[in-house]
Amino acid sequence: MGMKRGSYRTGRETVERVLDASHELFIDTGYRATSLRAIAGAAGISHPALLRHFSSKAEILTALVDRLDRRYLDRTTGPDGEYRPAPAAETARHNEATPGWIPLFTALLGEATSPEHPGRALMRSRRREATAIGVREYGALGGDERAVKLAVQRLVAGWEGLQILSLYFPGRIDIPARLAAYEEDVRTHGIPPAPPARGARTGVSTGVSTGVSTAEPGPAADAAPERTPRERALYSACVLYARHGYSGTSMQAVADDAGLTKAALVHLAPTKGALLELVLAELAVPAPHWTGPGGRLRAAFDRPRWQAAAEIVLMCEAIAPSHPAHRHMAALLEEGLSGAEQDLKEVQGVPEGEARTAAQWIVAVALGAVIASLYEPEEVELEPLVESALPLHARGYAAGEALAR
Repeated sequence: MGMKRGSYRTGRETVERVLDASHELFIDTGYRATSLRAIAGAAGISHPALLRHFSSKAEILTALVDRLDRRYLDRTTGPDGEYRPAPAAETARHNEATPGWIPLFTALLGEATSPEHPGRALMRSRRREATAIGVREYGALGGDERAVKLAVQRLVAGWEGLQILSLYFPGRIDIPARLAAYEEDVRTHGIPPAPPARGARTGVSTGVSTGVSTAEPGPAADAAPERTPRERALYSACVLYARHGYSGTSMQAVADDAGLTKAALVHLAPTKGALLELVLAELAVPAPHWTGPGGRLRAAFDRPRWQAAAEIVLMCEAIAPSHPAHRHMAALLEEGLSGAEQDLKEVQGVPEGEARTAAQWIVAVALGAVIASLYEPEEVELEPLVESALPLHARGYAAGEALAR
């Protein structure tokens, strides 16, 4: 019996080392770009030894998220065994205090927007569970079903967006404070009424106003032969980045998808990094008719899914400062924050201190809303989510801007 207990203890220690190593590697290099051999090496064991505990990366991913979830459930389960949801701000503080939790969640959040990602089902399930819990809690405050759902989706979107911002701007974003302010506003003023439903402005109608098109064009070479080689290469790179991330996409894969030879692609972009620079420049072009708070980020609403997905996947992948897109994405987010703050102060007359924190919330909700639409486009109304994130005295401007379009 002593031998068995010792073997079990050794096995559990190995599993924990594997999960710890995977946690770090998934953050640093991304889930898809991390190999089982790299995990084994980081854990200090052989590849065959790793396979005795985990048969695939997907199994490691599930175990890793389950481990983090168990820690949360242990904290929110009462002595009677009943689950008691903690306030959002309290949970956010716990997440900040858990080493690596926010970077891991954010990296997986972006990667799993791809329908092909093995963690997609898990992430969608967690999102649905969180929304259902929120609807039960907020439903007690009154408001119609659509308004309650929008209020919960706004909380989730803002939370996820704030986590992204906090990783790019350490020390500037107080996630618990922003979430506490939102929940206090809901408790004090009630659930904000839902604006009138508007039809989708772009793409294929899904029954609600998603803003992000759900239409997925075919391969660049076949669906749009009139495109130039450069346009086909950029389109294919975006599609493949959205599916596999930058780290998991090779130059040969882009050339094949675009119907180009590798030499032709190298003529357009001599290196993988140069191709990424071309894609980032393309993604940074805003829709010209969007102005007002968060304008550049809100331009994502008019994009096809593959383009919005490429930006989100790259943004979540590039949270590591060593990533070649990190500085670009940080500048993009800084532009969104400063633009929103300036508009709130100069156009809506919001006081400076309030404008800064309101800008953070607006940009965060815009980011989180686009992410939500990539997971479940039929369930998300982008514009109402962001418009209701504005300070109360600025919402009339947003409504007028929408009517003007």
